[in-house]
Amino acid sequence: MWWRMAELSFTQREILHTLVELYNKNQKLIKSTEIANVLGKDDGTIRNVILNLKSLGLVESKTGPSGGYKPTSKAYSYLRALSDIASAYAKIRRNGEEINVYVLNVELMDLNNPYSSKAVLKVAGDIDLLKPGDRIKVGPLPTYRLVLGGIILLVDAFRSEIVIEVESLVSIPRITAKELIGNRKLLTVDKDYTINEIAKILSVENIRGLPVINDKGELLGMITSADVLKAVTNNDVNAPVSKYLRTNIVTVSYDEELIDIMNKMVKHNTGRVIVINDGKPVGIITRTDILKKIAALD
Repeated sequence: MWWRMAELSFTQREILHTLVELYNKNQKLIKSTEIANVLGKDDGTIRNVILNLKSLGLVESKTGPSGGYKPTSKAYSYLRALSDIASAYAKIRRNGEEINVYVLNVELMDLNNPYSSKAVLKVAGDIDLLKPGDRIKVGPLPTYRLVLGGIILLVDAFRSEIVIEVESLVSIPRITAKELIGNRKLLTVDKDYTINEIAKILSVENIRGLPVINDKGELLGMITSADVLKAVTNNDVNAPVSKYLRTNIVTVSYDEELIDIMNKMVKHNTGRVIVINDGKPVGIITRTDILKKIAALD
């Protein structure tokens, strides 16, 4: 039943979420005008939507001057379920852009047909965002360890299903970060290196980035060729690497599997992650490394 609850429209979810936030913050009944002010919507629209949410048992109300609305325990359970969906399932990317639709289940069809293969995808979220002809991609799917791509043939909003013509289907091998980096030795630099020194290392080693560590060997951040170029543009090549250090680095542990690494890359929109063991960087995994492993080119 939880996935059917996820079929609330975007407007319904937006209003419910705002009601919960206001109620948690103020610890009092919330008026429709307060929600309208936050969302910039018409008060009448808010009241109409809340009536629908009341009928679903997600909102309680009290009339009168001191009246208003508050979320029910069912509303909190619903929002937690949405959070669980976001962490446990993969979002669809439509024409290259991630949208608020999650794939819950995949049924592959016509696998023995060499000329055509179709798949039925059970989805949750804003299914109205999808239409026949859209090119979509989804994955990696945690349950099936697949990356699936194709063109939508049919959208069934009543069943919360879409049918696609499969264009690409990749199975993700069960390997860990430790296996991916193998015996490759990680090259690191100290935070006191200058940009000029970093530029020479990147050129000699033919690499695009270096982890930066402290005196204990712990990761401080990353310096890339783009950062070096920025320093050169600023005529600042003698500056310490710490001045141009990138600290928003995505890391993975030794035992994280490839599918989890790929999901992290998608979530954080990054092309590389740093592998950490015992608090210290031991390797780098890039999108190229993953493509080579999946395609069995190495």
